[in-house]
Amino acid sequence: MYSFEKINSDELKGKETLAGSVMDYLPINMFKGVGKKQGDYTMIEIGPYDYWAVEYGYSILKSESDLKKILSRVSDPKLQFATDEDTFGPDPFARRYDFSANPLQYAHNQMNIVNHHRDRLLDKFVKDGQSWAKARYGYQLTLSLQSRAVSMMANWIGGSNVNRDKKGDPGNRYPVTPVSSNLQREALDFVLKNSFEDKAFGLNTELLRRMGSDRWIDNLSRSMDSATWPVHEKVMGIQASTLTMILNPTTLGRVYDNEFLVEADKDAITLPEILGKLDDAIWTEIKVPAKGEYSARKPLISSLRRNLQREYLERLVSLSMPGNLRGASSRPLANLATQQLRSLAKRIDNAQKVEGVKLDPYTAAHLAEARELIKKTLDASIVYGSTRI
Repeated sequence: MYSFEKINSDELKGKETLAGSVMDYLPINMFKGVGKKQGDYTMIEIGPYDYWAVEYGYSILKSESDLKKILSRVSDPKLQFATDEDTFGPDPFARRYDFSANPLQYAHNQMNIVNHHRDRLLDKFVKDGQSWAKARYGYQLTLSLQSRAVSMMANWIGGSNVNRDKKGDPGNRYPVTPVSSNLQREALDFVLKNSFEDKAFGLNTELLRRMGSDRWIDNLSRSMDSATWPVHEKVMGIQASTLTMILNPTTLGRVYDNEFLVEADKDAITLPEILGKLDDAIWTEIKVPAKGEYSARKPLISSLRRNLQREYLERLVSLSMPGNLRGASSRPLANLATQQLRSLAKRIDNAQKVEGVKLDPYTAAHLAEARELIKKTLDASIVYGSTRI
């Protein structure tokens, strides 16, 4: 009902509840900012929607006109509520554990909390005399918060606001309205920044060397933990999941359909734009010619980024193959993916031929293998009606 900023202010704290219903599955409101007030941590009473539902449900003896008067408030912003089955639909507001009228504000706040605690894991979180395994536990808590914030905002890509108004209801709202293109772009930018950049994970050698494991047998799940934290597997797991959130057929199909729901002379986010933003965020290192010399210890492309690039490349190859996706969006996606593979091949060629630049062994092998995979994909013979090449 309210912005995240208003929730954490004297204007609202202790005076009004946070959401339309107690069944909205809100997370705990934890504010991390400068010069701002901590609002109520959770609902302080039932919401306006709850009162409204009870009022209608217990008005069985009232006349039809009285009932219609109650229902006429359907477009009141404080009375918006979606049921459990709506959480699988396109409306990004119909989600469990999101927060405020603008979840992007909340998502940024979550990342403020993540960064705040990561900076204090070794100095403050682990006390003298405590096991360093607590540093691993604390970091993984922040990683979970980060992952949930990314997942929450990924829902906005291809999203539509849905309501069940009937013809003649106040406001004459559409049953389906695509989320504004600017909101979708802001959500996509948040997802890319907090999933694909190395610095988003706050890792360094000191932290990684402190993230031990007690492996007590009375905790079976942790007793099987490796003594070393699998940094590449953990980061790649989040990045692969993020790619799936964006490139899954349902999300891409919604983006493609929404292009048709917005007038041609108005702005809309498109499939080419999404693939272009992914390409820019993932292949940053070869957008401009590299300079200087690199080594295995100081590579042009970090190990985390090489893993991400390979994962994305394999997704592009899959998207370009006939029959790998179903639905009307599969054909334009295959065309766009193929075009992006051609563009990427040219950039890799240029990166391999820059004079005066000595690529490190990791990057050289990575780019050579990527170029070979693209070549085989573009030169492949297609068996009509199948996914084989």
